[in-house]
Amino acid sequence: MKNLKLMSLTVAIILFAAQAFSQTTTAKPKYGVSGGLLGALNYTQFRMKNTSTIDYKSDLGYALGGYLNIPLSQTFSFEPQIQVSWLKYKVATSTPAVPKQFDGTLQYFSFPMLFKYHASQNFALLVGGQFDFTGSIASQSTSFTKSQFISNGNAVTAGFELFPRSNVQIYARYIYGLSDYKYNTSNPNVNTYGAQYYNDGIQAGVKIKLFGKMIAPPVVVPPAAPVDTDGDGIVDSLDKCPTVPGVAKYQGCPVPDTDKDGINDENDKCPTVPGLAKYQGCPVPDTDKDGINDEQDKCPTVPGLAKYNGCPIPDTDGDGINDEQDKCPNEAGVAAYQGCPDLTPVLNEAAASFYFVINTAKYLDAKIAKSKFDPVLDLLTKYPKLQLLIEGNTDNSGNDKINDPLSQKRADAVLKAFTDKGIAADRLTTVANGSKKPHNDNKTKEGRKLNRNVTLVPSFKD
Repeated sequence: MKNLKLMSLTVAIILFAAQAFSQTTTAKPKYGVSGGLLGALNYTQFRMKNTSTIDYKSDLGYALGGYLNIPLSQTFSFEPQIQVSWLKYKVATSTPAVPKQFDGTLQYFSFPMLFKYHASQNFALLVGGQFDFTGSIASQSTSFTKSQFISNGNAVTAGFELFPRSNVQIYARYIYGLSDYKYNTSNPNVNTYGAQYYNDGIQAGVKIKLFGKMIAPPVVVPPAAPVDTDGDGIVDSLDKCPTVPGVAKYQGCPVPDTDKDGINDENDKCPTVPGLAKYQGCPVPDTDKDGINDEQDKCPTVPGLAKYNGCPIPDTDGDGINDEQDKCPNEAGVAAYQGCPDLTPVLNEAAASFYFVINTAKYLDAKIAKSKFDPVLDLLTKYPKLQLLIEGNTDNSGNDKINDPLSQKRADAVLKAFTDKGIAADRLTTVANGSKKPHNDNKTKEGRKLNRNVTLVPSFKD
């Protein structure tokens, strides 16, 4: 019954305030974020459920706190608040059979989250939720502690506010509890008889705005007479280039030159790439696609390199091997010798005279052997990049322990003959083959004689 009276009183106050202030109309300025302090009276009681023996009557308490108002639109705003509320509770009924329940004061930390509808400059409706956390307890008739109550709860709330845009604001709202603040039943000394406790009440208070101001609406200036500054027949309000004469096709701007090459797009065949008038706005062409434009390319139809002014790598001696890979670029040669001539006939003829006495590093015919050094020396002089590999060989007489050192001595003997003639040692290399690479049949006396020799293998250094 008492809850019904509280709700009826709240609704009546809201309807009266709406009727009184809804007729007040003013200009609709914009408002910024504002905030301040508030103080209020609480007229509250516990709403009981699941019991017919316990009842509470309403009593007065108070609250202190602050608020922050955040505009969401011209007519709606969101207002979170923080309050410290002291709420008094007094038992209305008590029988000898029922121990007197809690009769005292609870202190809550409350967080109302309100949405406001601004019906006019001087009146707003409130609706939202509220979250409460028990702070402390003061019992008058019995000894209770904070731990005997549920520590948090929530509620819904609705009300109204007078002068919501002013520095001093008056509000009233009804709070309807959703959470049961029942005693903690883990305490064996408390008997709740299955009762449930819901916190209901009316809060009426005053808010003092400490910051926040109105944002003045923009000044509406009457439109000026149409102006055409550049005299191109397109008024400035429609002209994207009001100070430069243009054409309607380009919204008052001149014909564009996208690539900034001085040739407007309507005459430019390559409007996005800078070019020359000579080529109708396109860059200098590169016919052979070698990255060198035709005006700088001496071979514009054949891909080439910048190093050769757009021409391919030359082949001076015409042997099919380009000069960058040709070790003898001025003399026709073969690929096997990197563009140099095939010297093996001369070298093989010379090596054919370098035969050695069996089991020695002495020439079989020293006079003939020495006469064959001259053609090889001529080659080494003519081709500065020529290098020789001198391979020493033996027949198959004896074993590797004898033949390998013997073949090395034969190769060294030929190397010394060249260095004595002034050939740099770093152009000559020796290797001992022993009997492993015979050039003739070791089964015959003549074949074994021919296998006691050296072989000259040419190469060209970089």
